[in-house]
Amino acid sequence: MNILFILPEYYPHSGGGISTYYDQYIRALQPYCNKIKVIVGSGYTHADNAFEHNGISVEYLKPALYQKYLNKFKLYDLLPDFKRDIAAAWAMWEQARQGDGFDLIECTDFSLGFIPWVVDHAKPVITRLHGSAGQISLHEPGIPADLSASFFQQTEFLLLPKCDQLISHSEANRQFWNNSFNLNKVVKVNAVYTDVYEPLPLSQRESFGLVTARLQRWKGPVELCKAYRLLKDTPPIKWIGRDTVYEKGITTGSYLKQNFSDIWGNHIIYHPPVPRAQLLQLQQKAKFGLVPSTWDMFNFTCVEFMAAGIPAICSDGAGAADLVQHNKNGFKYAGDDIQALANCLETINNLTGQDYNRIAGAALETIKTELSPGNVMPVNLELYQTTISTFKPIPSNAYFDALYKPSDQNHPISSILNKQSLKKLTKYYADRIRSKLLGKT
Repeated sequence: MNILFILPEYYPHSGGGISTYYDQYIRALQPYCNKIKVIVGSGYTHADNAFEHNGISVEYLKPALYQKYLNKFKLYDLLPDFKRDIAAAWAMWEQARQGDGFDLIECTDFSLGFIPWVVDHAKPVITRLHGSAGQISLHEPGIPADLSASFFQQTEFLLLPKCDQLISHSEANRQFWNNSFNLNKVVKVNAVYTDVYEPLPLSQRESFGLVTARLQRWKGPVELCKAYRLLKDTPPIKWIGRDTVYEKGITTGSYLKQNFSDIWGNHIIYHPPVPRAQLLQLQQKAKFGLVPSTWDMFNFTCVEFMAAGIPAICSDGAGAADLVQHNKNGFKYAGDDIQALANCLETINNLTGQDYNRIAGAALETIKTELSPGNVMPVNLELYQTTISTFKPIPSNAYFDALYKPSDQNHPISSILNKQSLKKLTKYYADRIRSKLLGKT
């Protein structure tokens, strides 16, 4: 088989969950393919780089090509985030020569890379559901969503079901999309993970817990602070990750400092992202790992903890909780139950050496078996073969063409502004100028 991957991120230049997934997965897929190629790009990722990574040909979306397609989506000038991603998707489609030489195209839901392949449906396309922009906007209620968020959701709802196969590695996410589409089209296939490490015994570990995640509302920092307030004599927790907006005008870190000054910065210590090698060292030294997300499509940090033989606490709001058996290979709690999180923290902190090593060993064994290539790859290969053998090109759809195909037609933004009242526009201009003068925008 010859497989083309259209991805928004990929190692070695990104350490997000999608990069982690495909770094592991593509390595496991290599022995079964004649050719694999990765094109990396999104509305925010483009460069003239081309290289090999672990024997895989990798190209980034070419900036000049991206700019060419950006100019073909003036229809969406009022939706800049949506416009950037749809332009990037079509630019990668051209860069890939419409998939010439490949038997199958694999995309992700995030960043809309699937759009050209289902609108111009000449090749079989599989899309893996890693957590879409539309889903994320549902779980960030404090950040005012512009119209782009609605268009992401509409596009995902309309076009994802047109993919030849949809795959998720989270049971909750599988159910979410099947319920949304009212179709039983999404299948769950476990992720592959092979980077395992022999665990240090409890006696050689340092007394701290570890969270490795963006500092983001739905990653659970507020719930963790609330749970920590219920405890005594609990070791400090290090939170490693990029700070993000909590609500308009305030970052998550600032919000936590204002509302949990007794906890945040004293017992829960924030640190910006660190290089991957340093992160691995922290994971191997930590007494326990923690995934307090109220929602998370999956969360590979839970897998990384388990693969390093670290007992982990995982909210059932994260898809990775599928792997956790409470008090056997880790600890699991209901994501909205602050007391349950506090109880898990207290339990894990008071484990005997024997129980600690038992749980750490069971966690490691779970990764070695349930996420092993030997168990997971036959399922993926069967899905590939079935998708390729049953595929038939699908005729174009006039509505989809009008909505989602590039066009040289001019759509001046003035045509929309002319329909607004002068009173509304005058107020907007006055507010915008005032914000500029105050340095707020």
